[in-house]
Amino acid sequence: MVSPVIETVPIPLTAEQAEAMAQRQIKKHHVAIVLLHWFNATSWLLELATGAGLIVAPAYRFAPVWYLQMMEGMFGSRANMLRFHLAVGLTWITVFLVYAIFGFRNYLHTEVLQHEVALDHDDLSWLRVRTLHLLGRSDELLPPQGAYNAGQKLFALLVYVSIPVIMLTGLIMAFHWFGTAIVAWAMVIHFLAVGMVVSGLMIHVYMGAVFPEEKPAFYSMITGMVDELYAYRYHFKWWREVKAQELLWKKQLTEDEERQHGSAENADSGAAESAPGSRALQKPEE
Repeated sequence: MVSPVIETVPIPLTAEQAEAMAQRQIKKHHVAIVLLHWFNATSWLLELATGAGLIVAPAYRFAPVWYLQMMEGMFGSRANMLRFHLAVGLTWITVFLVYAIFGFRNYLHTEVLQHEVALDHDDLSWLRVRTLHLLGRSDELLPPQGAYNAGQKLFALLVYVSIPVIMLTGLIMAFHWFGTAIVAWAMVIHFLAVGMVVSGLMIHVYMGAVFPEEKPAFYSMITGMVDELYAYRYHFKWWREVKAQELLWKKQLTEDEERQHGSAENADSGAAESAPGSRALQKPEE
């Protein structure tokens, strides 16, 4: 810790403090979150690759002809490519729904609703200041952030709003529900929803994998950990939560040890009083 008392605002660190904090690791993501993240990434990569190869109508096609021919050659036919696309999509939907249902209390309610998408005043200020930073118009310090910064929250909000739309429209197209007109509209909405997510995804990947100050966030999706210095500088409000939990845990541990020590002393005292001959040492009554 930087000091025995948890800071309410970030303070300048000495070189020794910064070095010590850089060596300490804090757990940010449960292994289930890491696995789900890379399952989603793999599923989306496969779906985007095959989806682009399936769009051949001139009104919607955006992939070059050589790509369409390459993808069709890899799968043998567009029919096989479509089957693969549907299989991956149905697997993605199934895994996501199972995880959402059985992990609602610990994941959707706590992780998503409270940490990933809930925007507060600091988040709105962060968006304003960060935009000015990128435009070179301000040197104002960024407001403290929680486990996820405001940019990450906006992307998460976009994803969680788009996912049900992508799932439903994909199922309508796959199984031709509700007639030809509905299927045609589902196709348009499906493309728009996927396009919005991909637009946000490009920024998300750049900020996480390329932008230097966010590299620890990228590696946290592999190891589940971030160094304490990164948490202190870029996710200060979350760092305070972690430190408060650590202090509470240490307090409870100390109280348990004192309670056990007191119980042991009482047990020893009781054993001494009940031992044979213990009364013989007492002064006899007159």
